[in-house]
Amino acid sequence: MDEEEKNMSFKINPKRLRYILDLYRLSEGEFLEKLKGERKTNVLSSEELKQIFQGKMEVNISLLEKIDKIFEKGITWYISQRDLPENKNISIFFRKENFNSELNLESRKIISNYEELKFRIQTLCRYINLDLEKKVREYSLSENPKDVVNEIINKFSEVENDLINKKIINKPKNERDYLKNIIRIIEEFNIFVFEFVDNKKLDYKKASFDGFFIAPNIIVIRRQQEYFRREIFTLLHEFAHCLINNEEIDENVTEYAINLTKVERWCSSFSFNFLIGKYNSYIEKLEKAKNENNYLKDEVDYIYKNTYLSNLAIYTNLLLKNKISFEDYTNIKNNIEINVANKLQRKREELEFEKERKKEIGEKVFAQLPKPIESNLFKQIILLNYFDRHINEIDLRDYLKIKPRQRLEEVIY
Repeated sequence: MDEEEKNMSFKINPKRLRYILDLYRLSEGEFLEKLKGERKTNVLSSEELKQIFQGKMEVNISLLEKIDKIFEKGITWYISQRDLPENKNISIFFRKENFNSELNLESRKIISNYEELKFRIQTLCRYINLDLEKKVREYSLSENPKDVVNEIINKFSEVENDLINKKIINKPKNERDYLKNIIRIIEEFNIFVFEFVDNKKLDYKKASFDGFFIAPNIIVIRRQQEYFRREIFTLLHEFAHCLINNEEIDENVTEYAINLTKVERWCSSFSFNFLIGKYNSYIEKLEKAKNENNYLKDEVDYIYKNTYLSNLAIYTNLLLKNKISFEDYTNIKNNIEINVANKLQRKREELEFEKERKKEIGEKVFAQLPKPIESNLFKQIILLNYFDRHINEIDLRDYLKIKPRQRLEEVIY
C-alpha cells in the first residue's frame, strides 16, 4: 500500500455499521473494545463513533481494515452506499431472541455466512428453474416422536436401498460412514446438510455450537474431533427441528438432560428413538442404574456396541426415564467427558509423535486439515449452474473449494 492509499479517507455507511452491530448483538462499547484489542489506547472514541453514525466523520483505510478484522466482510462492504434490505427477519439473529447456545462472535459470523449461502442457493435454484421444496411433510409437537421416527425410518430405508443400488453409498463400515450415509439420505428430501470443520487454534475463535437449523431447509453440524456418535445424534436432532420447522442453534445436544423445553425434548426423543431402533424394548426393561449393579455398565455397553448411540446419550435417556439419580448421572457424565478428552489428547500426541518421527528420518510432513463431508445436493446445484453458464469457473472453484492447481475434471465428472 503506497502513501497515497494510506492517506485516502472514506465515509462509512452508518446504516450498514448499525446493521452489523445489531446482527451480532454487539453494543457500541463492546465494538470499541474489540476494535481496541490488546492495545493500551482506544482506536476510536465513543464520540468519534457517534460522528460516524451521524455521517460527519471519514475514516482512513487502516481503520477500515481494523473494523473488517472483526467482521470479515471486506472493506468495501462498510463504505457501500447501497442500503441493506429493511426486513431484518432475513437473519435468525433477528427472528429469535434466545438460543440453546451461548454464541460467541465467531459463531455468529459462521452462522451469518450460512444464511448468506442460503440466499445464494435460492438464487442459483431460480437460474435453473429448480424447485427445492422439502420432500417430507411438516410434523407437529402434538405428534409422538416415536411414531414420527417409525414413519421416517421407513422413508429412509427406501431411499437408502435406492442409493445403495445406484452405488452412491455403501453399507457403513464405521461411524463416519454411517454419518455420511445419513447426510446423503437426508439430502434426498431436498434438505441441505453442511458439515462445518472448526480449524481455529484459539479457543475464543472456536465455534460454540454443535449444530443448527435455518428454515426452510439448511442444517449445519460441527465436526466433533472424530467423536462421530455425538455428531450423528446432533444431525438427527437438527433434522427433527427441520421436521417441525423450528429454527434453533444448539450446543451440547445430548447433554440437555434437565430443564428441557417441549421442543428440545421432542427433538432429542426423535434422535434417540431413531438410533435405538429395535433395542428400545431392551432399554425399557432395564432396572434403575445404581452402585449395586455397576450403573448398568454391561447393559449400556451392549446398547453402545449394537447402535450408533454414545454412552452419554444412553445415560441421558436413563435419567429422563428416572432410571438413574441425577447425582449418579452427573458423576458418570463427568467421567465420560474426561475419558473422551483423554482419548482425543492421546490421539493428538500420537499424531505429533509420528510427525516428529518423519522429520527425523527426512520425510516431508504435510499439514493435512480435516475436510468436511461435502453436500452432494449443493454440489449438484453448483454444477448445473456451471454447465448452464450461470456461473463461471472462478465461481465454481469458490463454491466447491477447488484449489487453483486442481483440475476441474477431477471434481465435476
